[in-house]
Amino acid sequence: MADSIIALVEEIKKYNSICYYPSSGIDLSDIDFFGSGKLHWSERVEGAPLPVDFCVNEEEIPDLFIHTDINFYMQYEEGLDLEADECNIHGDYEILSFRELPQIKQPNKINDNYEFSGKCFEYKLKVWNHNKIITLIHILTENEYAVSQIFLKNGIKIDYMWSKDWAGSLTCGTWFVNVCDQLHTKKIYTDWLCIPGKRGQPLNKPVLEHYPELMIPSKVKLIKNENAGWIDESSHSWLFEIEIIS
Repeated sequence: MADSIIALVEEIKKYNSICYYPSSGIDLSDIDFFGSGKLHWSERVEGAPLPVDFCVNEEEIPDLFIHTDINFYMQYEEGLDLEADECNIHGDYEILSFRELPQIKQPNKINDNYEFSGKCFEYKLKVWNHNKIITLIHILTENEYAVSQIFLKNGIKIDYMWSKDWAGSLTCGTWFVNVCDQLHTKKIYTDWLCIPGKRGQPLNKPVLEHYPELMIPSKVKLIKNENAGWIDESSHSWLFEIEIIS
């Protein structure tokens, strides 16, 4: 295993609770959601009054948020200048520190590799005016590589998955449910674009060709939390809370 992946895995394994967001772009809505104590979108937007009993249970916030995308290098290399209003953060927001981790070489198998592919950025953040320091690691790689070569190969558990508006580009987002049992995932927050059975459950030949281990059907059950109502408003539909039952 390359030294850069070893270093990244060692960094990730320092944390107890992880939320993973594939194809995130520069969206930090998962951090906004958990950091606000899971407030609904209408309660989180700027200018909306907070509930009278507003209180954040810091133990329910993941320690580490991992985001992947094949692009958005220019936005993330800005480091401390990553603006809240560009990233869908609606509460107090402060970047405490920023650094680059060792770059992974040629990670993409389905998409093209560029000079910036495999770069990793780490942020330390504080949001929504509570004391917990949140870590964000953004990796410029295709999602499939991160899941296959970083998470699964190294026994990294992903407690939560967050997926918004992921049409899939060259691949379709429905494959990520296949690995929930292997990643020991507890809950998925997603919209209809990524739920298996929707959009005709495409065959997804590029993933099958390059990452066959990700296309083995999972035996887990997906149970939508009907009591949660809608969680977030995306441009296509609602975002649902789905519990993973082994």
